[in-house]
Amino acid sequence: MKEIKVLLEDLRSADWWVRDDAIRGLLQHPEERYLAFLEEALKNHENANLRNASMECYVKLGVRSFSSLGRLILNEDHEVRLFAANMLGDIGDRKASPYLMGAMKDPDGNVRMAAAEALGKIGDPEAAGVLEASLEDDPWVAMAAIKALGEIGGDGALMVLYKCLEKEDYRGITFDAIERAGNENAIRYLTPFVDTDEMKELALRAVVNIADRRRLKLRPEYFINMVPLVLELQHSADPEVKKAAFIALSWAEDLRGLPFLIKALDDEELQEYALSGILAIGERAIPEIIEALRDTGRPHRNILAKLLSMSGEYASLLRFFDDDDPEVRVEVALALGKIGSAKTAEILSRMLDDPDEEVRTAARKISRTAER
Repeated sequence: MKEIKVLLEDLRSADWWVRDDAIRGLLQHPEERYLAFLEEALKNHENANLRNASMECYVKLGVRSFSSLGRLILNEDHEVRLFAANMLGDIGDRKASPYLMGAMKDPDGNVRMAAAEALGKIGDPEAAGVLEASLEDDPWVAMAAIKALGEIGGDGALMVLYKCLEKEDYRGITFDAIERAGNENAIRYLTPFVDTDEMKELALRAVVNIADRRRLKLRPEYFINMVPLVLELQHSADPEVKKAAFIALSWAEDLRGLPFLIKALDDEELQEYALSGILAIGERAIPEIIEALRDTGRPHRNILAKLLSMSGEYASLLRFFDDDDPEVRVEVALALGKIGSAKTAEILSRMLDDPDEEVRTAARKISRTAER
């Protein structure tokens, strides 16, 4: 007990390192020997260091602290109840759910909001019903409950969130929650809102991000009437909305989106979507790819050359055999193996003496293949 008394005294220190060492020391002892001290420390509004240290110790104790936190979440002091709810959420064990679901009826709105947030952190599906009941509560509590439902996920939570779409004041945060938890079925509930002026950006972002996360490439037909919108959103100030709109554009297979797709080849984050979208447009994209490849000042021109090759446009690619970019010339050399003529034989001969080693290597590879 003497050692524990020293450690408890160190919790009062102004030095964070001393307090941290004390917490780690206390964890090595049976918690029943000092939980009463931590309870009193949590109620101490005069010594912030001591109170914060007690909270850190509670969280690190985990489920070992639940007997004490179960009492504290019923304490007469609303701040103590608030701290208890936060700590139960930070511990993150489902055994805390009964305490927190009970706290959803607390007389203090801040405690109810903290309990909802904590239930979201824990992710217990059993809490969906209690959270649904709080949707008629104070707006801040209701919004915390909606966010928590998105973190919990699953069919039960999603069904509650679909109902929340009927609440106009909460649609924005509901879109966020469904986007986080949604599955393929959620897209059906969100789609009608893509046509509404006020919510179209958030709805589209949610639809696309759900589909992308679930590896569901939406069919081009889905975007028939949305292309003007996704083109407009390429200029959105919100980077998340802009990215989602770009992904939609890559799935739409619409020629109007081609300039944006070609430009995005220079963006590593969007490059995969851009490649897929351009290839899906097919031969209609070839003239613009060639035009872009002619621009010797643009970066990643080798990707444009590769696109021509992937599209089977080998003859179009041959016109760039003396391009200044060796990476483009490599793609030309590799394309020579796909067509045979006196002209290609002449180009291959010149590329075998190219000043760039990678170009010569590609040309030798094609030359050996042709000799077999």
